[in-house]
Amino acid sequence: MSETAIWAQDLADSGITVNALLPGGATLTGMIPEGLPDSARARLLSPEIVVPPLLWLCSDAAAAVTGKRLDARRWTGAQPAGEPGHDAIEDVAW
Repeated sequence: MSETAIWAQDLADSGITVNALLPGGATLTGMIPEGLPDSARARLLSPEIVVPPLLWLCSDAAAAVTGKRLDARRWTGAQPAGEPGHDAIEDVAW
C-alpha cells in the first residue's frame, strides 16, 4: 500500500494514475491448495470479481483517481455521472 501512495504522489502531475485493486478477501486462484475442503472452497471469491472495478479504473471516469485502494467485493458499480456510488474506494494510508 505504501508503494501505491508513493508512486501516486511521485507521478501526480504526469497523467499516470496509481491505484491498488484488491478482491476483498481470499480468492479462488491457482495458489489455493487442492486439498482445501469444498466447504471452505465455496466461500472463496471468484477471481472475476475484480473485472468491473478494473474496467472502471481504465475508463475516462476514473482519470483523476489516484492513490486509492479499491475493494472489489464492495464495488456496486459506477453511477450515471461516472462516479462510484459506494464505499469501495478508500485513500491509501501510509
